[in-house]
Amino acid sequence: MPRIQTNSAGPDTSAKRTDENLFRLADGTLLAPFIGSILHQRGIIGQGAMRSFLEPKLQDLPSPFLMKDMQQAVKIIERAISENQEILIWGDYDVDGTTATALLFTFFQALGHKSIRFHIPNRLTEGYGLNRKSLLELSKVTKSKNRVLITVDNGISAFDEVLFAQELGYITIVTDHHTPSQARVSADAVLNVKQQDCNFPDKDLSGVGMAFYLAMGIRSHLGQRNFFKDSKGIPNLKSLLDLVAIGTIADMVPLLGINRLLVKAGMETIAQGTNHGLTALCRQTNIDSNRIRSEDISFQLAPKINAVGRLGNAKKAVELFLSNTRKEATVLANELVEDNKRRRHISLKEYQKAQKQRIKSGQEDDSSIVVAGGYHVGVAGIVAANLTEEFGKPTVILCECEGDLLKGSARSVPGVNLYQALEECSEVLLTYGGHEMAGGMALEAKKLPVFKKLFDDAVFKQTQGQSYKKSIEADCDLEIAELFTGNMLDQLYLLEPFGEGNPQLNFRDLDARIERISAIGDGKEHLRFSFINGKSRINGVGFGLGNKIKEYRGKGVKEILYTPTINFFKGRSKWEVRVSKVEVVGK
Repeated sequence: MPRIQTNSAGPDTSAKRTDENLFRLADGTLLAPFIGSILHQRGIIGQGAMRSFLEPKLQDLPSPFLMKDMQQAVKIIERAISENQEILIWGDYDVDGTTATALLFTFFQALGHKSIRFHIPNRLTEGYGLNRKSLLELSKVTKSKNRVLITVDNGISAFDEVLFAQELGYITIVTDHHTPSQARVSADAVLNVKQQDCNFPDKDLSGVGMAFYLAMGIRSHLGQRNFFKDSKGIPNLKSLLDLVAIGTIADMVPLLGINRLLVKAGMETIAQGTNHGLTALCRQTNIDSNRIRSEDISFQLAPKINAVGRLGNAKKAVELFLSNTRKEATVLANELVEDNKRRRHISLKEYQKAQKQRIKSGQEDDSSIVVAGGYHVGVAGIVAANLTEEFGKPTVILCECEGDLLKGSARSVPGVNLYQALEECSEVLLTYGGHEMAGGMALEAKKLPVFKKLFDDAVFKQTQGQSYKKSIEADCDLEIAELFTGNMLDQLYLLEPFGEGNPQLNFRDLDARIERISAIGDGKEHLRFSFINGKSRINGVGFGLGNKIKEYRGKGVKEILYTPTINFFKGRSKWEVRVSKVEVVGK
């Protein structure tokens, strides 16, 4: 049987003994050699690069005024505050959008501004982004003729809607991170690091990252204008980074550079427990907020925050983040958990329906998957992601809407720029947007056959007909017993957050000593392991490996691929092993 692939020759390679990989942390601790080797593999070479990666400082953040239109944006806000104009924050219904909305709302509250509201569109009835009907209704509530509209995580393609908002008397600031078209939206200020002539050094900020930078710019500008009479009145921006961490990880932007710095600091803020809502959600999800990991956010928190938006009431997520008391936060956190259970049930039914439709449509040999029908708009993205994961092809799920309209969500695979593929279908699309890995679109139902052909051709052009095959490789050869000693796991935590651009580490144990294996789960689809570690035992779990139990119980050396993980139960944290692959050598 072939051995598990590895990216490293093991912990004793000469690369680990070079002075370049010898590194002392700020507290004087010598970094474990294997970590230096892994950093080297990932292109983080030299003392300066290692310091910036492992122990980044907020003081190293670039100036917000490197962003195009930041100066115009902060002047608009300064006037709004001085004249007590209403500020309306228009967010998106996903995690990135709701965290960004809550961040700016909290920030304006900290400035003492009273006239502030937010609006999150109902995904099921309003759709994505700005829309005229809701803008008109909201404008009637406000008596002031001078008012400000700030979009977060949307707006870059809302050409007609921004013009309509301006006709209603709104001074408009668009903050967005989605890829803009060549035409510029006519807002009074546009903050988007991807727009032309923007000199900001990092083009991969999330929507909540953009909102945070707007807050940075406003605080800096007001400080220069002597707005703050004493230091107590200056908003603490670091206290907002917990929201930045949640939204940035959930939106799957690269966790390098500025994003890494913001998220790493945000995880420290989560540990402080200052946001009642996040603390309550961690508690309800059985997550140790004192040592939160990126996978806790990706696989536990984010789906629950997203669930309320998928079912039509993302406002509830913002209210959770804005909770003033532990009691209020607990009630809302419970509602998010229950809504997520409903969402999971709906998602499973829709996924099974899409699988059957894919087979009937005869798309097995296509480079992409496109299915259309009476799908639930709120879970279309999840269904697309699941099909993409299963078949390794970009997938579009189109939902039947009013009249002759189809609205859909799409997910891609590494190596296929989804936005670029949608651009090549623009002649049949009414609207489209997104980025490399995810997007949305709308089209007339009668144009579906043409769209399928154009989209598949666009994907084929990028893949040459090859499906993406996800492979698991080891970053380093390291026995469980060696990793679970001393402060090795504490040092490993320094590499968090893991995610896009900094994938989770996988280790290979060439001689794993398994004491016990048992099947767990309702369908016995998972395995529980017990590994011998000196005089102690290390527990582990292998998800989806239940059908291999007889093979793994047989004789022979066990070679495993594993990742250390934390099991948090009844207030106690314990390191365990998550097994992703097992090979039985020398049967």
